[in-house]
Amino acid sequence: MMAHTSGLTATSYSYILVCLLAYVGFCCFMATMYTDETSLSIRTPLHKMPNRRFSGEHGEEICDIKHNFMFVKVHKAGGTTTTCIFQRFGYEHNLTFVLPVVKTDVGWPNFLKQEDFIPSADGTYNVLVDHTVYHRQLLDHLMPPDTVYISILRHPLAQLRSVFNWYHLAKKFQGLKGPDPVASFLENPKKFQIPYAHAKHAPYTHAKNFMAYDLGFPLGLSDDQSSVDEFIQKISREIDLVLILEHYAESLVLLRRMMCWTLKDILYNVVPKNGRRYRKPTTNTTTLIQMHRQWSNVDYQLYDYFNATLWRKIQQEDQDFHQEVRHFEKVLQSTTTYCTNAIIKLPVITNTVNATETINGTSSGTTNERNKTAVLTWGVNETAGILTIPRTAWHDEFDVNPSLCLKLKMEWLDWAHVLKTKHKMPANVSATVVKYPKPKTLDENLMMRMFHID
Repeated sequence: MMAHTSGLTATSYSYILVCLLAYVGFCCFMATMYTDETSLSIRTPLHKMPNRRFSGEHGEEICDIKHNFMFVKVHKAGGTTTTCIFQRFGYEHNLTFVLPVVKTDVGWPNFLKQEDFIPSADGTYNVLVDHTVYHRQLLDHLMPPDTVYISILRHPLAQLRSVFNWYHLAKKFQGLKGPDPVASFLENPKKFQIPYAHAKHAPYTHAKNFMAYDLGFPLGLSDDQSSVDEFIQKISREIDLVLILEHYAESLVLLRRMMCWTLKDILYNVVPKNGRRYRKPTTNTTTLIQMHRQWSNVDYQLYDYFNATLWRKIQQEDQDFHQEVRHFEKVLQSTTTYCTNAIIKLPVITNTVNATETINGTSSGTTNERNKTAVLTWGVNETAGILTIPRTAWHDEFDVNPSLCLKLKMEWLDWAHVLKTKHKMPANVSATVVKYPKPKTLDENLMMRMFHID
């Protein structure tokens, strides 16, 4: 009797064990089938980065954050929006910038020289993001050996339209006809471009291979295909990542992974910086591209090559890359919605002084007058609260608050003002030689409080 009972017990345990294993297997299968971004957060990220290494008891990935980088800022290619991302990152990490002595540009449109940038207290720099003509040998003497080099390109026809709009080329090029000045220009570009009276002494031209010029290509060699091929290969070897504006989200996620930054680091204001509206094209785009490709051949070859390179790099990433891109776009949308309420336009009262009029050093009797003027600037909505972004496989939990919204709203001139004000110079260099840009978006008093500027 006892043996019979024991047999039943063993059989029962075996049955229970089989059922338990089957249930666990089913649960694992279902978890795999319905994994979402939240459940991904409980395991190690799938993607591997070139500058990651494994350590720890469970082989966790440890990321080496890149702090030294140079951004080859290309005109009218989304460079200003990207610059603001880099400026904010540099400020948050207390990095030293190469800053222009003048209000903008480090030597551009010529190669940079020592007189073009503000010296730093210890003679070293981490970041360069202002417009400068790319010249690797010069930059190697200025930047640290482990500097990461980044640039950006835009479809050349879209870039040309932006150039036409920003530099008012339709007014400067006399004789353009029809509702589409770009189409009129491309019918016979040599007629308008040579000579170009508005830039006859400049080493570049706005409307032909302008992006190639920023990257250091000598425009006199535009018709020498072997020189173009050699140049593209040189840039491919020297620039670690070329972002593509038409695939901006993918580019930024790839940048984040390469630099080992956080998702919060690559957030940006989705409203384009330096954006201006212009008329929609009336001419067939395919026809214009064919015409433009013949004229601005180097820009097109650069764009085609590095657009393909971007997607090759993406293919080398693990399968979760596109999932991270979609998540990044959702976070951007949530941040934009939150910031729309978190920062608001507020009136600021300013005093305008009319000084006493003098004639030959003698008062004319006109008295001083103070006029109070109200202007609108951005301020904080005290009732906005905080937006919390939950942890995922790609980032830890982080908060978006009104202060971050203000920083995202800042334009590059605002950041330039802050960075120049906070820049540590050698004791024997006077700050009076530096030209400080006037803040563009935020009130100067608000910026002084935000960034603890004396």
